[in-house]
Amino acid sequence: MTVYICYCYSDTRLANKIALDLLRRGLNIWIDQSAEGVSAETRRLDQVQGIIESDQFVLILSPTTITSEETFDQVRVALERNRPIIVAQRQETELLRAQAPLLKGAPIIDFSRARYDEALRELIAMVGGDPDAAPDENMVDAEEAAHWLPGEWRLRFENSRNGTYGEGQFLFEASGKAIGLVIIQEEGLPMEMQILGQWWLMDNRFSVQGESKMKVPVEDAVLPERFTYSLALRVVELSRNEIKLSSSVGDQVIFSRLGDSQP
Repeated sequence: MTVYICYCYSDTRLANKIALDLLRRGLNIWIDQSAEGVSAETRRLDQVQGIIESDQFVLILSPTTITSEETFDQVRVALERNRPIIVAQRQETELLRAQAPLLKGAPIIDFSRARYDEALRELIAMVGGDPDAAPDENMVDAEEAAHWLPGEWRLRFENSRNGTYGEGQFLFEASGKAIGLVIIQEEGLPMEMQILGQWWLMDNRFSVQGESKMKVPVEDAVLPERFTYSLALRVVELSRNEIKLSSSVGDQVIFSRLGDSQP
């Protein structure tokens, strides 16, 4: 069973929360998280394919939804493909005249903040899941990173475009502080970086920013005592014990939790 999550940008947090909670109960999810720079045409082709491959269609409905033609374009595709539509209503919303017929007869589940847990159980049952199933706690939410991410992590990375690779270790603290040691191999020359900064994980973006000291095994090498360090990556896969990421310049990065460093 695959559930398609349709939403507009302002409802991203609720859409991601619902998607994660369905995944934790063993349901498959299709949710649009297009990378930056993807054209509108490519995004729509992906959305149509996602609807074709899904069994259920869930629309996150809020007052801003009715201003999104892209969102209701997806609704029309779902109707054309005879996909059952379920409305997850964030708050009471009056549809436009042209939109009302599209959602006629669709069940509405109240996902206002006060009713979230009750509404989630109702949605899980409606899409064919077991609302009493214990959630898989290894699947985590980026917004809750301050609770599950702190600890010691091993870092491995490589970039096939420029031939660099390396490894390291980071301590991420609940306060947001990041302390790391990274060894980069470039053209056979190891470079050691000691890093002190702050970490952030929000939506599908992970970053570490701060200061770094660098050491290279070259006699009389002239290096600045400190320089700015900035790591900005896109999340590819996210779990409590492993984070896979990539960068726009070709870096493939894996953070793996070390030992029993979970909070």
